[in-house]
Amino acid sequence: MPIIKHIPIYSAPKRLLAYVANAKKTEKTLVTGLNCSENFSETYEDMKLNFEMYANERFFKRSIKTETAETEKQKIRLHHYIQSFKPGEVTPEEAHRIGVEWAEKVFGKNHMVLCATHIDRQHIHNHFAVLPYDLDGKHWHANKTTLKMCREISDKIALAHGLEIIEKPKYKAVHKYGENKARKEGTSWKQKLCDDIDEIILNPKVLSVDDLAKELERQGYTVRKGKYLSVKAKPDRKAIRTYRLGDGYSLEHLEYRIANKNQEMPLAAVLRYTGLQREYALCIRQIQIQLYRRPEQDRLHCATYGEVLKTSELLRFLSSHKIDSAEDFRKTAADADDEIEDLKNRKADLIHKIADEEKLIGDIPKYFEILERKPLLAKDVRELSKYSYIKDAGVRFPEDENIRKEVLADLKKQLDKTENRLSVSIERGKEFHSYLKVYEDRAKSDYDILLEQAKTEIENIRRAEEQEKQKEEISEQQRNERTSSTAR
Repeated sequence: MPIIKHIPIYSAPKRLLAYVANAKKTEKTLVTGLNCSENFSETYEDMKLNFEMYANERFFKRSIKTETAETEKQKIRLHHYIQSFKPGEVTPEEAHRIGVEWAEKVFGKNHMVLCATHIDRQHIHNHFAVLPYDLDGKHWHANKTTLKMCREISDKIALAHGLEIIEKPKYKAVHKYGENKARKEGTSWKQKLCDDIDEIILNPKVLSVDDLAKELERQGYTVRKGKYLSVKAKPDRKAIRTYRLGDGYSLEHLEYRIANKNQEMPLAAVLRYTGLQREYALCIRQIQIQLYRRPEQDRLHCATYGEVLKTSELLRFLSSHKIDSAEDFRKTAADADDEIEDLKNRKADLIHKIADEEKLIGDIPKYFEILERKPLLAKDVRELSKYSYIKDAGVRFPEDENIRKEVLADLKKQLDKTENRLSVSIERGKEFHSYLKVYEDRAKSDYDILLEQAKTEIENIRRAEEQEKQKEEISEQQRNERTSSTAR
């Protein structure tokens, strides 16, 4: 079930080429250059020459954060496509063959594409660094149409290789043409509402959605808060639910934004985590940095508030359940499944015992009625043989029926407890698998890229830990010196 994702690269193309061809991730053999070398340095020089010939700009660009960054449309240096597979779905060699076949069918024989298969994670994935101009100067445009074509070609190749595909992919809603036009022209009342909400959120006195609603009302809006937050801009205009304004404006996203005030997780907070939790905290920090720091075009990954919220919830989940590795995560989910299966078996066993007990209690009166017949005829003996299980169950007197009713009542109590535990376990299992899916979906896309970006952060953490250790050693040394001085 390969998934295709596109990331535009506006600056530092050599860094991407080095990442794609990283020998530690590709085992040096899973790299193929289409109209370029498999050596990223040589590929960079070839791509640089071709780009500068047709783009009339320098290929290398350290950053797009220039004075004209907001008004001048930036040219893409490289198109970065990622093709991810489910864990265990393909071998590295087959994934690489599929990737090269996909690149040739999508970009043709005249494009410069560096293809590499990364196997450093449980899910195998292909990376493609594509130069925007082909050898004849024809420009590749990355848009919804071409991305749809890329995914359709990927699906066809996957089916030919016997892989599954996503039959009905979900698409994100976008603004309609009229609203987009109004926003570009600066006449959109929805955009003004978004701007007002953004400004109010950053007010230090606004600490809740209720505070936000009061401030909106003070500015002349009519606000109604229930399951959704609805805002009316003018008396004669229909109210709009804020989630329709776009990413970051649903009730839960507004609560998150108010609580965090658009500030990324500090390194001090990251330091509190270890193992997988620290790794994931670093990824969250990178996503937050991409979301909160502008300009938007400079972001390697188009993060959303929904994404940040989901990943933050996952970190809290990992921490509360003391999950320190991907293996721990999968084992915990598997243990939850085993617990559910055990409880289901326990429930089925109790239901069977209750049915047997109810039958026994119902047959006891008939059993003793036959026993009391004098004399016992042959037909009575034959009928008694049908109730032999009652005697085997230890029933000797009619009064024993009350004992069996107590047993039945106890079994029903056990069944109630088991059903409650099963219900809780099923919900717990759903929660584990839901969060595991969030983690694996992230790992399938740009998890490793975010970690690569976080190298500087990791280095800062290492330095901070060393400084903290040195402070402790100095403090310990000073305490020892004071103790020695006092003793003298």
